[in-house]
Amino acid sequence: MRHLSALLVKLVMVTLVLYVILGLFSGLSFTSVLFLSSILVIGSYLIGDLLILPSTGNLVATLADFVLVFALVWGLGRYYYGPVISWYMPALYSSFLVAGGEWFFHKYLLGRVIHSERVSIPPILPKE
Repeated sequence: MRHLSALLVKLVMVTLVLYVILGLFSGLSFTSVLFLSSILVIGSYLIGDLLILPSTGNLVATLADFVLVFALVWGLGRYYYGPVISWYMPALYSSFLVAGGEWFFHKYLLGRVIHSERVSIPPILPKE
């Protein structure tokens, strides 16, 4: 249940950022923004938040999310919606804003979701 609430928080954050950048300034529909956000959230949660974050820390995971957001917004934008607009600057702005939010999201995730699931193994021999 904690993963579901974390995914929902992340989806809202990413959708808001992408809607402001891609929807309001670039003219993409809300449905298109929601589609891009959903793909981005699922991919970055599995790769960045569950694999990279626990093993490397917040800085590396935030940088990985920056790269992933840039690549997906730029790549999927050009693939699905064509070169109607230049996708470089919207992808760059989106990457910076999402990465800023991810820095704080990772702190929440480490404190409330990831570390709370780890099971502590009691020592074999009691302390003297």
